[in-house]
Amino acid sequence: MLTRPWRLLCAGLALWGCRSQAPAVQSSQSKSQQVVKKRVIAGPRHPALALRLARKGGPVRAYRLPTLTEMPNAARGRLPAVARVVGLDVESHTLFVTTATDALLSLDLETGRVDTVAKSVVVTVLGPDQTLFVVDTQRRVVSVARRARLTWPQPLSAIPREMFGAADQRLIAVVPGDEAHPSTLRLIAVAADQPPATRVLAITGDVAATRWGDLVAVASDSGILLVDPLARREPTFVRLADHPRALAFSPSGHRAYVTRRTGAGLAVVDRYERAEIDGVALPTAAATVRLDPLGRWLLARPSIGDSAWVVDLPIKTMVGTVATSWDADLPAIGPDGSLLVGQGKDVVAYRADTALKETGRVAGGNADLWAFSPGRSSFRGMPIDAQASSPAPDSAAALAGASGAEAPLYVQVSTSQNEAWSSQMAQQLSRAGLAARVLPPTGLDDGFRVVLGPYESRDEAEAIGRKLGRPFFIYQPSP
Repeated sequence: MLTRPWRLLCAGLALWGCRSQAPAVQSSQSKSQQVVKKRVIAGPRHPALALRLARKGGPVRAYRLPTLTEMPNAARGRLPAVARVVGLDVESHTLFVTTATDALLSLDLETGRVDTVAKSVVVTVLGPDQTLFVVDTQRRVVSVARRARLTWPQPLSAIPREMFGAADQRLIAVVPGDEAHPSTLRLIAVAADQPPATRVLAITGDVAATRWGDLVAVASDSGILLVDPLARREPTFVRLADHPRALAFSPSGHRAYVTRRTGAGLAVVDRYERAEIDGVALPTAAATVRLDPLGRWLLARPSIGDSAWVVDLPIKTMVGTVATSWDADLPAIGPDGSLLVGQGKDVVAYRADTALKETGRVAGGNADLWAFSPGRSSFRGMPIDAQASSPAPDSAAALAGASGAEAPLYVQVSTSQNEAWSSQMAQQLSRAGLAARVLPPTGLDDGFRVVLGPYESRDEAEAIGRKLGRPFFIYQPSP
């Protein structure tokens, strides 16, 4: 049984594709008077899970990652025939799916209770703050936040071509142009209690949005258009040498990865510099890309053949090729870093960081749909000596430590230009029992750093970092 509350340690480690660098550190921090050490006993551990939903209907089945060992009774509930997995609200342990009859259902994975959220559903999306948005055939909008269902007073002007959830329970919809502009798109940002902000887009290519919906990118024949949905700044066009085909943002929203129609590899566009700054080498042109929700891995689909190229984003290196079909749910990276793919009739798990070694297989699993649960973080109680209490530094002097001789050592898990995103990640890590905080930028090119600590020595910091199960950096601010 999935116990409450699930901890979201994995959700915090999301920015391996953005600028995140750590200077080399040779010396350890001198002892600080502000640190209180305490040994905490580790709480119950629950693994990350892959959830299997039968397309023809039936019970939800759970599999431990990365071995894909079935775990009876880890999830409860039965569903009718399922058409699509919308997403999992990890706070309320609720899975949202659409059925073959265009109904949207919610399944409580703890109790097994199934409820109908809406009928005649056309498009639906789960936003970054776990708000669910639904648009039906009459263009009516229904949102569900913290189990509270709200029917919006005004319908949308048209059925969305694409839809994204944004911060503050705001909806971003891309709809066809009106009669006066039939060959354009309209970008609508709207909330239940606010009038819509509409922007007309003169191009109609592939569309992507950042995780928090604060920036939308639209592909054209010669580049991509970066648009603020709330019209706080003018759109910016980034010209590219080759014709863009598909695009996706990094989890931090710092970079956009763009496939080329003819050229091999990907173009990398920096949202702040408003320019192509880098590239990712691939054997040929890619048709589409998917990013690991934690930002470590990128999956690219070749233009020809059923396979996936697996790219390690921090080093921008392709680590291998895996045979797989491409569907709405698979291939995908699980919350533990496992790569799940559909091969023939089976679903197969690989470890992306170990030369794509197979770790598990579910016979006949490719006929069904799959979703993921991060499980409970093993950091509910820290199994090693950790910082149980350390007041946040209020000034640069505090960052330099009590003695002022050296800056403290931190385990850096991300850096981003988005302060709200960084703050929420730090809160999630804190709820998981970690001493997380956000360090503000120290220069024009710096970002908001999400860190754990401070710690007295490099050995202690690295011990914490290794427990994360993900890449990390040891960061020491300049005194």
